[in-house]
Amino acid sequence: NALSSEVYTEIDDFYATDDDGAVTYDDDNEDEGSNSQSNDQGDDYNDDQQKSGYSYFYSGIAKLKQGYRAHNVPYYPCDVLSGITVGEAMELADLSKLGGKGYLLAVDRHDMYASFCGKANWVEDELITCHSKNDENEREENSRRYQMCTDRKNTGMSKLSALQEYVLASANNDATDDADELGPPADESYYPFNQIQGFWQVDSESATIGITHAASTLLDDNRRSNVNAEMVQLAYEQKFTNINLFSMDNVALNGNAMFSVLRNGCGQSVIKDDDDYFACGKNLVMPHMNVSQRLPLFWNIILIVVYSSLFIMVSVMLIQAFGLRDHGLQDHRVECNGVLI
Repeated sequence: NALSSEVYTEIDDFYATDDDGAVTYDDDNEDEGSNSQSNDQGDDYNDDQQKSGYSYFYSGIAKLKQGYRAHNVPYYPCDVLSGITVGEAMELADLSKLGGKGYLLAVDRHDMYASFCGKANWVEDELITCHSKNDENEREENSRRYQMCTDRKNTGMSKLSALQEYVLASANNDATDDADELGPPADESYYPFNQIQGFWQVDSESATIGITHAASTLLDDNRRSNVNAEMVQLAYEQKFTNINLFSMDNVALNGNAMFSVLRNGCGQSVIKDDDDYFACGKNLVMPHMNVSQRLPLFWNIILIVVYSSLFIMVSVMLIQAFGLRDHGLQDHRVECNGVLI
């Protein structure tokens, strides 16, 4: 309930910029924000006063500000990101201004839920899971009871096609702010981000089928279906018209390839190569992608040989040790020039 406690605080920036450009926290505003009483407890603000001097605020957000400030992390509301460039976002996220290194930026809607700054494109009735039951008609056609994304030669292909349609609709449909419809946001000031959910969704049925019938886990689903590589292929082929936030599971597998493709998309640079072509998009070679995180067969054989050798060595040493123990005490003296040492 901490985030839902209503308070009022001054509109003044909580992160003020010093003359040298360093971003600092405004203590007075924080103290006033933390100590303000809720509207239900008797504060007498009318609508005109709120609009002219106060911003609707939540005590939970003030606590988040305190936490981020303690770790020197810039924290802003979503509208700060609306319409800015990557360079401007990096300027906001530059930790060197706060005595740190690198870039880190915390953002949310500053509402009672500290909500995500983008349109999530999570439509419950259209979600694509990795495992599901076939309906009666589909069972009669292919005699399979379940559809599994890990079955890449059969039902997995239809699963992958459905997920591709889902992510393409999230990026390419007509703009809408309706949370129950896929597509980019119409109000980009309210939704700075358009999230593309390029992974298998999970519900109770999918998890049950995956564990009991496919002997699979979330990571296995991702790896065996090769979904990350398929998403990279879509991005490289420039199938997405509106994208600035792409979500993937198991980014250790082809996550760098997706980063490379998105970062080198056309429209982000004016640099041309020697042939006067823009060095972007499909003019660049598609990154090499792995189809699995498992070691190749050669290295598996090497590991087996090494571990087998170690096992044999330890076994021989133990056998010799027990053999010596069975013979009782041993005389280890050495004779040198007829003299026992």
